[in-house]
Amino acid sequence: MSLAEIPSRLDHAVKSANRGVIVLAVDGLSSDVAEQSWLSASVSTLSSTVPSTSATAWLTALTGVPADVHRVPGTVYRNGSGLVHAVNGTPAIPELPTVLQRHGATALARELDLLEGTWAQALLRGCTRIPAPPRHKLTAQAEDPPLLVANVVADLDKALPDSRFLWTYVNIDDHVHRHGYDESVHEAMLRLDAHASRWAAEGWTVVAHSDHGLVPVDPDPDLVEAWEAIVREECEIPSGGAGRLRWLYPKQDRLEAVFDRVATTLGTTATVHHAADLGLPQPETGPVVAVAASPRFPVPDPSVAYEHGGLSPEEINVPWAVWQTVE
Repeated sequence: MSLAEIPSRLDHAVKSANRGVIVLAVDGLSSDVAEQSWLSASVSTLSSTVPSTSATAWLTALTGVPADVHRVPGTVYRNGSGLVHAVNGTPAIPELPTVLQRHGATALARELDLLEGTWAQALLRGCTRIPAPPRHKLTAQAEDPPLLVANVVADLDKALPDSRFLWTYVNIDDHVHRHGYDESVHEAMLRLDAHASRWAAEGWTVVAHSDHGLVPVDPDPDLVEAWEAIVREECEIPSGGAGRLRWLYPKQDRLEAVFDRVATTLGTTATVHHAADLGLPQPETGPVVAVAASPRFPVPDPSVAYEHGGLSPEEINVPWAVWQTVE
């Protein structure tokens, strides 16, 4: 069961809903934490995308198609002659219909509403967008998960009387990158569970899911430096990928040499693959792909305490939760 199934599940929910559908799109929540916190819901597990990162996963969750169709295989990838940042840049993305567009959803997109690039446009096309709070307020809320949930709930309650299908972005990812799944995350998700139960009791169909989980990282500075040396000496352009899954664009005739050098350099901290073996599209994806197998893997941002993108169960297994409507 993958994120690509979500549009069809939401289609069914809209058709059978009594009052309407609320979708809680929680960025960065692992299945384990959801099962511990969403005590009133029926929680099952879906598989995230490869790589397990927001840029790829949210697009798949809303369009129902994999990366080789929507062409966003990660956070940083080749788009034309150079690299593009999927979230902050303006990559070329096929105009694919989304489940939100199909049902004329209202989107409480928060941080996503402030993004001006083509990725956010592709996600939110056709929605009625509720304007986001000012950026400084979103930043403060992201640092305090219970405060974040309180504000999401207040805005959602305000929007419900005018909505039949409301999609709400809940960003705990920023907090987890810095602090992991600490007590404040669990408390926030318990409070979200209580409000979801309230909405269900009021006749709403309430569902929630995530895009990926996160795991602790402690990158080895020597491996970070060694990775950059390979890029500098062997590659046409800088490396791409997402967190714990990164790829390289070797110079002509250097593919197998680079493959062997990466495997030798990273050793037991990674597994090394050809992109085609992981189903990753090219030329967007570099042909040599390293997947983290240890916290010591050289992630792009060594300042974070938790990261994602890789293929571990903690990163790939994401929750799908349903709060039953009370008749």
